[in-house]
Amino acid sequence: MNVHQRTQWHRDTDGTRYRARRSFPAGPARATVLLAGPGSVSVLDGQGRDDLLLERLTGRLVAQGAQVLTCDMPVREPNSPSTEADRRTRAGRLSRLLAAHRHLPAGPLVLVGFSLGALALLQLLRSGEPRQADRAVLVGTVIEEDAFLTSHVPSLDLVYGSFDLVGYMADADDETLPPAVFAPDMYGQWSASRLVGRRAFEVRVHLLEGLGHTLHPCGPGPSRDAITALTDLVGTAQ
Repeated sequence: MNVHQRTQWHRDTDGTRYRARRSFPAGPARATVLLAGPGSVSVLDGQGRDDLLLERLTGRLVAQGAQVLTCDMPVREPNSPSTEADRRTRAGRLSRLLAAHRHLPAGPLVLVGFSLGALALLQLLRSGEPRQADRAVLVGTVIEEDAFLTSHVPSLDLVYGSFDLVGYMADADDETLPPAVFAPDMYGQWSASRLVGRRAFEVRVHLLEGLGHTLHPCGPGPSRDAITALTDLVGTAQ
């Protein structure tokens, strides 16, 4: 199935230009998916493993009848920590992307984010934008503090690759404590317990075997098909 696309230029409040893209099927769309990539992906036409995964996911979702909204994100230096300004910019662009397409309603609204993109979506949900979404799928998101969701999302899925290990350095004042490393079967449940909202909602934790932080195969043994797992969670298929 061919993916039809429309790309438009926009500006941040500081004047920085960036592109927003709508990918859609030939016929009427049955759902809208707001897709936010990880920090490694900054432009819509980038090249790399994460870009290819997002391209394949977009193609599968469109083939199942969804329109997919995405946009350029701020360039981030590799291995450098995310800044508050970076997170604000990401959330702001996603908010404006949704607002620009409110005249094109198409069934359920689903939010899908990877790593920093997932944190940006979580920031939107905490601020009340959108007012309501039908579900959210957040990949590789560690939630270390209570997050109160002002938006209403009846179903929220936290997705982790089984090899996505998270390390924490010990207290610098106590040299007897070794660094701690946690697997997603532990920190995933911690993250789920920190999500609260105005109304009750369901939080589910999924571990995808043989995959890493942004759901690429790593380590020994078989691995799950990330695209199939994500499209099943998004639920656009009839």
